[in-house]
Amino acid sequence: MATRANSVDMVNGPLWNKILKFTLTYMLTAVLQQLYSAADVMVVGRFAGKEALAGVGTCSVLVNLFLNFIMGLAAGVTIVLGQAIGRNRDDAKNDGVSQASHTAIALAIYCGLAITAVCLFFATPLLNLISVPEDVMSEAKIYLRVMALGYVPSLIYNFGAGILRAKGDTKRPLYIVLASGIINVVLNLLFVCGFKMTASGVAAATVISKVFNAVVVLYVLCNENDATRINLKKIHVYKKPFLRILKLGIPSGVQSGVYSFSNIIVQSSVNGFGSAAIAGSAACTSITEFYNVMFNSIYQSSIVFTSQNYGAKKFDRIKRTFRICIIYSVLVWVLQSLTTYFFGIDLIKLYATDPKVIEMAMRKFAILGYCYGLLGFSNVLSGALRGMGASIINMITSIIGVCGIRIVWVMTAFKSMGTFESLYLCYPLSWLGVSILHTIMFVIVFRNAKRQCFK
Repeated sequence: MATRANSVDMVNGPLWNKILKFTLTYMLTAVLQQLYSAADVMVVGRFAGKEALAGVGTCSVLVNLFLNFIMGLAAGVTIVLGQAIGRNRDDAKNDGVSQASHTAIALAIYCGLAITAVCLFFATPLLNLISVPEDVMSEAKIYLRVMALGYVPSLIYNFGAGILRAKGDTKRPLYIVLASGIINVVLNLLFVCGFKMTASGVAAATVISKVFNAVVVLYVLCNENDATRINLKKIHVYKKPFLRILKLGIPSGVQSGVYSFSNIIVQSSVNGFGSAAIAGSAACTSITEFYNVMFNSIYQSSIVFTSQNYGAKKFDRIKRTFRICIIYSVLVWVLQSLTTYFFGIDLIKLYATDPKVIEMAMRKFAILGYCYGLLGFSNVLSGALRGMGASIINMITSIIGVCGIRIVWVMTAFKSMGTFESLYLCYPLSWLGVSILHTIMFVIVFRNAKRQCFK
């Protein structure tokens, strides 16, 4: 599959600049997406009141529970395509790449419909599951149901963008997000400030922007000139790539699901502190999600560059990719820590005016704002493991780290101490534990893969 104008040759040439360019473009896209999501929280927090902000915040863990599992399958798509492209860079008509691309879009549609049905028909039981307070319930329920309508277009965009990124194209996903974000912000202000809608207004704006994303990414894919080109009549689940995507994607989805499940346990504990704590936690989460997406961008580089070089059997480049991604993670960690120290309170005040909400947000931010580098290291290792096809091993080590540390901490140490700060210590402790486990497994998997390849 020849290198195109919108693609990056990841198996030849210098790595520093290519990884940096891929990471920064992906990061800009992700930051823009998060910025528009943050706009939802800002508009609700400043114009719709504490209860609406709490409703949006408490729903996020449920929205992410379903979405993150399916996005694990999207990671499987990226790996399958990346390895196939690495093996067949000069084959523009590769059937494996074409079938994997069409299967990805079909999976996005079917999985999106399934999640939509669950959220529409079981909104109340799901919210009761995390002990949502009565004064927040009505806003949370309508937000969850409206957001459910956006799952299909959201997954179509994310799977479609994953197809583009598998061959190194990060520019067009950026342009799409930039345009849809402007739509989202304008509609947020129109629905909430103009039409006096609350949580339902920001949810409706988000869904409309996601529909725009889906339509545009499908248009782009339908006009590609290589094996990733989509023919709408051929969108179908093809057995071979489907099984391969499941093999690599389900472990990733289960891992993400476990993370989300642990977040539900944490959110349930947060709900016990009242609506001010829920709103404050939501405001802080909106900020720390920017930290998260920055490290996720390096993680995506780790996956894509590793998978292509694994397909090309270039293990020295895999090792260099890992080292470069770790160095970039350290630089991002320093930047985030400085931002937390100098601008923490100012960032929180963008989201809320209630003094109690601001106080609770800062109590959480003081714990998490300096620790995201631990997650960054874990992500680079996780991306390298997945890129080499070791998704099951990656899943097992992640589940052990999360279940063995985060959930046990909440059930034991937090129950004993009972403070808001002690609750959030479970995150950096789990990131540290998973990083240690991933390091051990990366060394073992890399050596075994290299040995098997050159037997």
